[in-house]
Amino acid sequence: MRRVIFIVFLSTMLLQAGAQSNLRFQSQNYIGLLEGDNGSAFQFLSINGIQKKTWFLGLGSGIDWYLYRSIPVFLSVNKDWKPSNRTFYLSLDGGANFAWESRERNRFDNFISYNFTPGLYWGAGIGYKLRLKNNGDAITLNLGYNYKRVKEERVSPTFCNNPPCPNLTERYDYRLSRISLRFGWLF
Repeated sequence: MRRVIFIVFLSTMLLQAGAQSNLRFQSQNYIGLLEGDNGSAFQFLSINGIQKKTWFLGLGSGIDWYLYRSIPVFLSVNKDWKPSNRTFYLSLDGGANFAWESRERNRFDNFISYNFTPGLYWGAGIGYKLRLKNNGDAITLNLGYNYKRVKEERVSPTFCNNPPCPNLTERYDYRLSRISLRFGWLF
C-alpha cells in the first residue's frame, strides 16, 4: 500500500511540474537476451512515460521467457548524462512478475493442479543512446542485471490402500538472477 501511495504521489508531482515546464512523452521498446544459470532466453519490453530534461519515469511491461514465461509489470526510472556529446544513461526497474504458465499436460503428468503466484521483478543497467537525425529518436544498447521470482505450487494425487488418500503438495520458489543485454528504439 505504501508503494502505491508513493507512486501516485510521485506521478502527481511530475504532472504538476509538467504544467510549469516542458515534459514530453517517450516510448522505449527493447528486445533483450538474458543469460543465467538456467541458460539463455529472450525478453521483449515496452516502457512508456515522460521525459523531463535528463530524467525519465515510465511504466513498463513485456514478456520474459527465462525458465518460465512471465509478464513483468514495473516502474522504470532513467537518468541521462552526456560526457563529450555522447549520451549514456542509468536505468532502474522495479515491480511485479506474473507467470504465464505454458507447459502442456501430457499423459504422464499426474497433477491435480498447479498454479503460479506473482513475485518480485527488478533490474538495473547502464546504456548508451545513439541519437538519430530526429533528436527525439534513438537506438539504444543496455547492459544490466535482472532478477525475477516465480512461485509454483503443484498438487498431485498419492496412492494409498485406504481412501480417502491425501494429496501431495509441492511448493517451488524460483529466484532467477541473470545478465541482460537489451537493444532498443526510443521515440
